Amino acid sequence: MAGVIAHKQADHLRAALDRAINDMDGPPEHAAEARAALLDVLDALESSDGVVVLPTNSLLSTQQAAELLGVSRMTVVRLVDRGELPAEGAGTHRRIRADEVSKYRATAAVRRRTALHTLTEDVDADLPPDQIIQTR
Repeated sequence: MAGVIAHKQADHLRAALDRAINDMDGPPEHAAEARAALLDVLDALESSDGVVVLPTNSLLSTQQAAELLGVSRMTVVRLVDRGELPAEGAGTHRRIRADEVSKYRATAAVRRRTALHTLTEDVDADLPPDQIIQTR
């Protein structure tokens, strides 16, 4: 999969990061943590064409949240109305914190994996091919 940055560019950035950390004046106690965090960002940029880096306290519109979640804006509005996605404001000016979108995305992924696992447990060699499996 093509990323936001090319592999060669990512390698140059990794080398520059290592040089910068090695040349730091001051206590290195957080250097390893900073290096690991920046390398994670580089890996994401290199391996994915859909990377978004936001401060966790950023406020997003319902449209921006929908784009990050890969759903429609109305789906986000319904999630907010049901209380599944906390939002600030009301009416047409709702804002959703980026960290809440991230939490919802992680929770939804766990829910999908659990449902898929449950479904695969229901399917075995003894299941007739014409039997309907209830997923909801």
